[in-house]
Amino acid sequence: MIEKEVKIVVEYPSLEELRESLGKDMKLLDVEKQEDVYFNYVYRNFKITDEAVRIRINNKGIELTYKGPKLHSSLKAREEISITVNDLNKTIELLRKIGFYPVITIKKTRINYLDKSFIVSLDLVKDLGQFIEIEAINEISDQEIQNYTSNFIRKYKIKGKLTTKSYLELLIDKYEASSKSNSNTY
Repeated sequence: MIEKEVKIVVEYPSLEELRESLGKDMKLLDVEKQEDVYFNYVYRNFKITDEAVRIRINNKGIELTYKGPKLHSSLKAREEISITVNDLNKTIELLRKIGFYPVITIKKTRINYLDKSFIVSLDLVKDLGQFIEIEAINEISDQEIQNYTSNFIRKYKIKGKLTTKSYLELLIDKYEASSKSNSNTY
């Protein structure tokens, strides 16, 4: 399946204010606590190949996901394959045995809404801040998701910036910038 989404780094309004507004216009699906453990592979560097292997633990269970490289697109589009797993420890053990190792864990609270053919997620990501993800749930064109996003931003008076980077990339960028600035201090 090809995942198509737009991610907005939110400066204004707060997610709490957005939650009130969206609650009037959209159907609340659920509120999730998510913990994503990302892995790299000894035989291939996923940072270079733009791939990801992740275990997600949330209210619904445990899921193992492979994300392919981003496709050339004006939005974040990539192949995504997910399976449900029952045993977290055995899954991690299996991944380690075949050459995968954990590199980073990302924790977030996600509030999901349904609006037409889109899932709108309000994400509060530990160490990164507030985000909105708009994901198409049906096969639609890039133009349709861009139009929906533009209208959404206008309607809810969102101030922020669009990004095609994953939370993993954003967090690694933040850690690398922090370590560079710390290495220049005396």
